[in-house]
Amino acid sequence: MISLWQMTVIREIMKSGSISAAARELGRTQPALSATVKELEKNMNYPIFKREKGRLMPMPETFFLLEKATEILDQVDELHQLLQAGVEASPTKITLSSMPVLSEHFLPGVIAKFSKNHPKAGFQVAVQKSPEVISSIEAQRFDIGLAERGEDTDLIKCRRFDVDCVCALPSGDPLLRKSVIEPHDLAGRSCASFLPEHHITKALKMAFDSAGVRFDPKFQMQNGAAQYEIISSGVAFSVFSPLTAWIHRKMWKDNRSLEFRRFSPKIPYHFSIITPKRRPLSRAALAFVEALESAVRKTLNDTRKLVDDVSY
Repeated sequence: MISLWQMTVIREIMKSGSISAAARELGRTQPALSATVKELEKNMNYPIFKREKGRLMPMPETFFLLEKATEILDQVDELHQLLQAGVEASPTKITLSSMPVLSEHFLPGVIAKFSKNHPKAGFQVAVQKSPEVISSIEAQRFDIGLAERGEDTDLIKCRRFDVDCVCALPSGDPLLRKSVIEPHDLAGRSCASFLPEHHITKALKMAFDSAGVRFDPKFQMQNGAAQYEIISSGVAFSVFSPLTAWIHRKMWKDNRSLEFRRFSPKIPYHFSIITPKRRPLSRAALAFVEALESAVRKTLNDTRKLVDDVSY
């Protein structure tokens, strides 16, 4: 067995031409390096150097040893530099699974900003429904997930965000004079909502039933973005997550065809940044989680401004 220190000593002796010069370069005593060489020769059972006329001469096998030792030491030096450099030391692939609402505009924006400061970080993004996102992270298949709901388990860690759904109305709607919309305000109006099993649809029906108002989910869509045109045409209102409202403003910055107000009773919307507990994250992935949390907080702050923008 040969140690890294022994390799270093042999390389320095070969480079400097003497044990005394190698000792000065390595900051050790000459007897210490001589002892290192003797120990190595004993372990390998053949001489590494011979003395001729007072000079230290390497044996033929020593050149082969030097070649291999140099390769290993160079690799160790490179690894040390990578560890010193940290996140940006080497290319790192960050794998993500995201629910659709955050996959097309929000997440790419966070990735683009992060990449400016972490140019060696690569990304692989899968778009899945929230239950599939959670299952994928539980299976430790991805570094990071974005999904509705999500609770800490033995397999996953969830950074949960709790927000209230907003009411979306067409621009010019008289109800926009109000800062808070209630079920009785929407009596007799059709709703653009989600599919029947969606938790927002169920919560809306319960709110209307409690208020004694008929709930008419005339347009039931897979996602919130599919509701934009229906709402803006004036044939329906909707209640969806503030993230969906933010995306509408992001996609159509100068289009005020939809306006947003608070809805009462409050319909909670929960979503989480999810990470696996049994899949160690790279330093780059941990840095991205921090960037993601910061971006979520900023986005939620922006959505509050959208809802509070009462222009009448």
